Amino acid sequence: KNLAGREYVTVLEGSPVRYTIGNEPFRLVAGYRNRTDRKHVIKPVMQALTARTNQTAQYAVFQNGQFIYTEQALSAAELNVLAQLYMPLEVNTSAGAKVILANQSEEVKEQYLAGLTLHKRTARTIADLDGLREELALTKKRGYGMDDEEFTAGIGCMAVPVFDGEGQCMAALGITGYIEEYRNPENFEYIKGCLFEAAGELREKLNETGLPAK
Repeated sequence: KNLAGREYVTVLEGSPVRYTIGNEPFRLVAGYRNRTDRKHVIKPVMQALTARTNQTAQYAVFQNGQFIYTEQALSAAELNVLAQLYMPLEVNTSAGAKVILANQSEEVKEQYLAGLTLHKRTARTIADLDGLREELALTKKRGYGMDDEEFTAGIGCMAVPVFDGEGQCMAALGITGYIEEYRNPENFEYIKGCLFEAAGELREKLNETGLPAK
């Protein structure tokens, strides 16, 4: 009964009781194929981005009520700043999480923030909800999110939204490196330009293939 209730099997009429495969296994297979196909689209764009910026690239999504990284590409630099994939991200310390949440409706944002406990990781971490709301508004206005030594001292991250064909932000593309690389105004603008170009390319490729962004 439990498997039937979860649509893994379907109970056939008649006696004795017989079963056939339900809808859920087919949904799982379709989801796996989408993730595999999507990776083949996303990864080359991320690798090109790392080659241009010499920083680690990450792809973040909002899934099951949590922000997570699902893909990562390393640069050719001697040292790369790595993130853990599929581990929940804190919205006040992640550029990718900030940019995704900033581009949701006010209702979705407030539902997520309700009862949220913010942890202060460094001296620069936003640790109050009003401050985070201001940061989200700024992120939406300028079009990109920042982690300015908010998760780890000495490390910075910039992320931009990845929109689907209907203009909904379903993911974020970001890069992570040493904070000094973001302090130089000329380099900052170069990094930002590379990110926006890569996100635009991702949107086009995902729309062409009909694959979801997450």
